[in-house]
Amino acid sequence: MSKYLVIYNGSAGSNDNEKIAHHFQRQATAHGDADLLATQSRQEALQAIQKRAKDYDCLVTIGGDGTLNTTCTALLKANVGTTLGIIPGGTVNNFAKALGLPLEADAAIDTILTGTARPVDLGYLPDTGQAIVSSLTIGKLAETAQNVKQSEKKCWGPMIYLFKGFKQLVTNRSYKFRLTVNDQTHVQRAQVILITTTNSVGGFITFNQEASFDDDLLHTFVLRRFTPRKLMNYGRLFIAGKFKNARGVSYFKSTSLTIENLSHRPLHTRIDGDPSVKLPIKVAIRSDFIQVMTPN
Repeated sequence: MSKYLVIYNGSAGSNDNEKIAHHFQRQATAHGDADLLATQSRQEALQAIQKRAKDYDCLVTIGGDGTLNTTCTALLKANVGTTLGIIPGGTVNNFAKALGLPLEADAAIDTILTGTARPVDLGYLPDTGQAIVSSLTIGKLAETAQNVKQSEKKCWGPMIYLFKGFKQLVTNRSYKFRLTVNDQTHVQRAQVILITTTNSVGGFITFNQEASFDDDLLHTFVLRRFTPRKLMNYGRLFIAGKFKNARGVSYFKSTSLTIENLSHRPLHTRIDGDPSVKLPIKVAIRSDFIQVMTPN
């Protein structure tokens, strides 16, 4: 019999999460015992998960990529690689889509209780211990994500990021970076740096067909300059999974890298959709750090 810890946002306005948590608890009785952990803030969740993770066979998260990031960050800080069950509850659910997980709650619960555990890599920042479940963005894509409203995400889904991202990128602003990767240093101006740990970005699962969630690699895209004339071609390559082949895009595969800001302008950086630390940063990969329950 397995022991499950169900983690969800217990703050006001998250009643659906609580209902799903209790539903999982009832469904799990034939497979083991399930305890519920309702948290009011990211900090509370980090502390509770670090303290309790080692006592359970499987941690079940209800929410989107931000909730997953909180859980995985706590596991990294506690150095506890365990099994995760995911009940997607976000707007984009990029990580769940990358792993081919069901998005509907009942199907997700069945996967957690009867599916197969598969090893999954985690990106992370060694200096802070923060996890990177799906992506880290620097530059204009980070600014775009910051300006997307919740109502727009619900209405348009992943397409709103693509539309607003391209709209933002046609401006001429760029930043000067120093990127150290694979024992080489590159100093150049760029509008965007995107680091991913899976094949999917913003819910587009064909974004990078060379990548997978268990390939032990970070995938870094540096977009040097975006012009209105290239808009249609970039959009086509993005959706077709060939963005790395576009002119003006540099693509690197590595197990670690360092990024420094050489520009005087402030930079917006985000991890899994939420604000992250300022540059400079070092990024690395923890291979097969967690197991995720997937469909048989």
